[in-house]
Amino acid sequence: EGCFKRSRGFAVPFGRCEFCGGNLTRVPEDPPTDARLAALQEAYQIEVTSHLFYLRLAAAVDDPESADFFEEMSRMERDHAIELDRKYHLHLGEEPFRDLGRPLPYPFFEDLRFFAESGHLTCLFDCAIELEEKTLRFFAEKADGFPEGPEKDLYQELAAEEVEHIALLESRRDRLKGVR
Repeated sequence: EGCFKRSRGFAVPFGRCEFCGGNLTRVPEDPPTDARLAALQEAYQIEVTSHLFYLRLAAAVDDPESADFFEEMSRMERDHAIELDRKYHLHLGEEPFRDLGRPLPYPFFEDLRFFAESGHLTCLFDCAIELEEKTLRFFAEKADGFPEGPEKDLYQELAAEEVEHIALLESRRDRLKGVR
């Protein structure tokens, strides 16, 4: 909507233009995508976006232990996307994970740097937890909208992964705060 460039892809990280950072508008397909493929597309896009999010968190912190933790979270998200690719025969390869060679034009990442530099590392964990909780709600709501079947199973599986991520993040954040 900003630069009016057209993009084509199965997944677009953050739902934003990689050139200007503006919102993307989906052009309707002809014929429309079936429900199972749409579910896979949404799930894959969320995994790729989360992968990039955690990479940016890792780069924003000076604490090596936290940077390693965020890199591990990034690898987990990437592995989830690769698992979807293999399990459902999407044949997407490495393209969604390519390094564009420039910072993504999203102001949100500047906020991450601010929190990291101001010593509010727990705020970064809170941001990550909020992202995972939002993703969990999204997957749970999607699962509730389907009858028993493959789409419901996919969304329930993805929601369970988000519960695991939330627990990991909360545990690490609580250790930073000195909470036992």
